[in-house]
Amino acid sequence: MKETLESILFSQSPALFLAAVLLIVSYFIRRKNHRVRATLDLILAILFIALGVALYFIGISRDLFTIKNFWHVSTAGYVGLAVVAVLFLVLLFRAIKHGMEQRRAQRDASRRESAHQKELEEARQQAYASGMAAAMAADTKPVSDEDSTEDNAPEAPAPASAEETPADPSDPA
Repeated sequence: MKETLESILFSQSPALFLAAVLLIVSYFIRRKNHRVRATLDLILAILFIALGVALYFIGISRDLFTIKNFWHVSTAGYVGLAVVAVLFLVLLFRAIKHGMEQRRAQRDASRRESAHQKELEEARQQAYASGMAAAMAADTKPVSDEDSTEDNAPEAPAPASAEETPADPSDPA
């Protein structure tokens, strides 16, 4: 049983190398927008590569495989590769779904903005048309000379009488 667990553990090196390659690809994709995540991807990739190399050397030193069958991947190694591939596909699916949701939200926001701009333009045109109609109605109304002088002349203030103005107590008069 112990040797079976050891062989399963030490045959996971190809899965670790595949995971490291995927993390390096993820690093190059994320490095501009998500610097912290990209750095974590790179650190994990380096760790996986080091762990994969260590597992290979320990496996060879324990005679679980030799240089002749170094490239031979056991069943447990294929299971590890399958697990890494499934995890990669799940993460890829989530990333694509997230990207689609963002594009959909941007498209909806753009549509709402264009509809709002259209409503504003229609309101401006309607206000312009009603203003033009009011101006046309005012131009067609005949204006007499008496009406124009009375309407445009400012009213003069009424003269203040002495009775209405209170006397200033500091004034000697």
